[in-house]
Amino acid sequence: EGAAVERIEMIRRNGGEPFFVGGNPLEAEKYARELASRSGQTFISPYNDPWVIAGQGTVGLEIGRQLDGVDAVFVAVGGGGLIAGVATGLREAGSRARVIGCWPRNSPVLYECLKAGRIVEVPEKPTISDSTAGGIEEDSLTLPLGQELIDQGVLVPEATICEALRLIASHERWMVEGAAGVALAGLIASSAEWQGARVVVLLCGRNIGADAFARLMIGPLPSLSA
Repeated sequence: EGAAVERIEMIRRNGGEPFFVGGNPLEAEKYARELASRSGQTFISPYNDPWVIAGQGTVGLEIGRQLDGVDAVFVAVGGGGLIAGVATGLREAGSRARVIGCWPRNSPVLYECLKAGRIVEVPEKPTISDSTAGGIEEDSLTLPLGQELIDQGVLVPEATICEALRLIASHERWMVEGAAGVALAGLIASSAEWQGARVVVLLCGRNIGADAFARLMIGPLPSLSA
């Protein structure tokens, strides 16, 4: 129910029929699995699926094959499929870049699961990075993959995510969503460590409405404590 209006309309324009579920994205995933089992349709997880992870791994292959001497790649993390794929692709391409996972401080679900070594419930607060919010399925492939492939984790406050979005808009004239801002926010938060290094920041999406984007551009920065 909390999905952006623009995403819902995009589904409809492409012939899809949206169903609305209360609660967090994990509840929506569970409901979608239930619908698929009843109807005989195929459920595709946005992260907990080896083929989805493999497809996202092509991003890592591109980085590894096209850029030499990359020291680090910053990737926003939600369910963990994107970063697992990117890290695997980088390894396949022979890159030695460190893979840096970036989370909103308000929703560090997989970060806390990795610390605990198992899937745990993590309290969340609202975040600009709605695409990375929500719980993780039990027995998710991304937990062991994250343990193996993520070299470092960074938690970023909402104000730094907003700062990153504004920086991308002002310097590159790109309108990106909150999750993409999380990756740059991770670099901003740890910039002292990477002075003089060659780094890649993965901008993972542009699914943000014009009104929401405008509010982030001209409104006050969220509290740094958020």
